Amino acid sequence: MAITVALTQKKLQDLKDAGLTTLFEDDSAGWKAKAKHAYTATHAYIKEIRPDDVTALLVAELEVTPEFRNYLAKKKLKQKYWSEWFAELIIDRLWSELKGG
Repeated sequence: MAITVALTQKKLQDLKDAGLTTLFEDDSAGWKAKAKHAYTATHAYIKEIRPDDVTALLVAELEVTPEFRNYLAKKKLKQKYWSEWFAELIIDRLWSELKGG
């Protein structure tokens, strides 16, 4: 059974329009490292882990990541949902790799 986060087509289009899919692609290894950290930390206390379980911790990490904060400021993306949506994008793109080790 495939498990996905709540990344809807509308959110994905908004992320593309804001350039956040490109931000992900430009440093996918860096975002993967953050996702892996969030996955490992979450898995320490949730054994049957699901994508949305990891998203909360990844959002917290993104909110203090200078590269992400600077990008949002430069693009004037002030809404709080960008962090959550970007985390969903990261988890959506990397879930199979995160689960695999």
